[in-house]
Formats: sequence, structure tokens, C-alpha cells
Amino acid sequence: MSADKPTEASGESSAIQPASPFASLGNFKAKGASTPDKVTKEIQKDIDQVAAQNGFHSREAKPAQPAKTKRFNAAEPKKQLNIKIPVPMHDRYYQMAEERGIKVLHELLGDALDALVELEALKAAKDNKE
Repeated sequence: MSADKPTEASGESSAIQPASPFASLGNFKAKGASTPDKVTKEIQKDIDQVAAQNGFHSREAKPAQPAKTKRFNAAEPKKQLNIKIPVPMHDRYYQMAEERGIKVLHELLGDALDALVELEALKAAKDNKE
């Protein structure tokens, strides 16, 4: 036979079968439970020094900080209200808030709602008298 011609085994295909990646894993065994290395005070001192030199921060809990003081107008929870209104009504709303010295716009809305409730109560009382 010539060295230039590939040899073929009888009844077998000439395709090369890939090696199984798991074939050699039989020799491996699970590690036993290992005890963690003890960190002595000297080693911990060295670790802390290297961490401080390189700007690493501790993962330990920080000491409790005093509660933040409540800010202006943060007494109650808030919720966003978005409405589309005509330009003249928008201008009127801002003008009324300015005239009354209202800096927080929801106060004008609250005043308007209170006035509406009061007006309805007066109308109901008037209707009951009649």
C-alpha cells in the first residue's frame, strides 16, 4: 500500500469521531469538607493596612445614623396628578395662586376643593329648609 492513500477499515466509515469531553472525568472525586483558614490578628492587621492603602472599604455594617429631618412640605405622601386644561384656565390658576401668595400649587387646589364642599353643604342645607 502506498503512503499517499488513506487506509479504510472494512465496514467502518472514514469520518473522524470527536473525542468525548467527559471521557476523562472518571478520575475526579468531590472535595471533602474543608475547614476555613484561621485569620490571626496579625494577618487581619496586614489585610486592613493593605485595604486602607488601596482605598478598599469594609463590607461591615456602618453604625446607625440619625434619622433625616423632614423637609418642607414632606409631611404626607404625595401622588402625581396630570391634567390637560385650556390655556386661559391654566393662566387663571397661576394668577390666583400668585394673588394669594401660594408657593405650593396643590394648596390652591385643596382650597378650591374645600370651598366646593362647603358650597355644596350650604346648598343642601338651603334645600332642606325649603
